[in-house]
Amino acid sequence: MWQSILKVVGLVFLDLGMLCCLILIPIGAPGNFILLGLVALAAWLGGFQALGWVALIVMAAAVLLAEVIEALLGSAMAKRYGASWWGVGGAFIGGIAGVVVGSALLPLVGTLIGAFLGAAAGAVLLEAWHLRRIDADALKAGWGAMLGRLMAAMFKMSVGVGIVIYVIIRTH
Repeated sequence: MWQSILKVVGLVFLDLGMLCCLILIPIGAPGNFILLGLVALAAWLGGFQALGWVALIVMAAAVLLAEVIEALLGSAMAKRYGASWWGVGGAFIGGIAGVVVGSALLPLVGTLIGAFLGAAAGAVLLEAWHLRRIDADALKAGWGAMLGRLMAAMFKMSVGVGIVIYVIIRTH
């Protein structure tokens, strides 16, 4: 009887922890990495019965891929929307700077807002500097950078949701 109660309590804590991790992802916190750690702990506590090593390795690869995509997609979309390499670099640097400034000014949501606006502003500013004017091309590059960051955030969230769904299916 006690084993059943402990299992239910453990699953409740696992589910609440996974929910918290999903909430962290869109605000720019390392929710997928924390989620991966939580799932690895649950796998270890469960003797790797429901969640095995192969699943953990696949999850880790997906989390790392999502981070790489997040770092590069804003720049790639700026390029797709016509940015020169100056605008692409501006999107990358602006995205990082936006995260730093946004998280300092507005904890939690500032990170996400800063990433979007920073990537767009960086692409527009360096593209305008390169072109020696702010025109539709520079603004289009900024729009592409912002769309790329949005797509990256959605991809990271989908990786987290996929992990949670898999864990729920395997453990409940």
